[in-house]
Amino acid sequence: MTLTHVRAFAAAMQAKDADGMLAQMADGVVLNTPLSAEPVRGKAAIRPVVDALLATIDTFEIREILEGPGRAAAYFGASAGPHRLDGVDVWRLDAAGRIAEMSVLWRPLPAAIAVRDLLARAAGPGGSAPAR
Repeated sequence: MTLTHVRAFAAAMQAKDADGMLAQMADGVVLNTPLSAEPVRGKAAIRPVVDALLATIDTFEIREILEGPGRAAAYFGASAGPHRLDGVDVWRLDAAGRIAEMSVLWRPLPAAIAVRDLLARAAGPGGSAPAR
């Protein structure tokens, strides 16, 4: 399996390019995010989450991309104002190598909670506000 779509997603994330990120996802993509207890399903539903994320996060730094059978993962750093996160995105890939499912993990907890709250404000009323 090729990591073309994964590498393009990672580059788009670092460039804060929402269209580039979404282009690497399968149409029926499922997002498991620390912002919601329930998965977000489909590109259209994921778009406001990505928009809020890119409006909130100042920088992303991809540190390493790992590959396994039908899966890939990226270890990254992110900053939002004074908050610094370490994170891992775990991707299940479809036959074409597009992202079919994505699980996002963040640490440390105090920074993750602070960024979650910033994202809730960025999403606004009726947006993809996190479950508390």
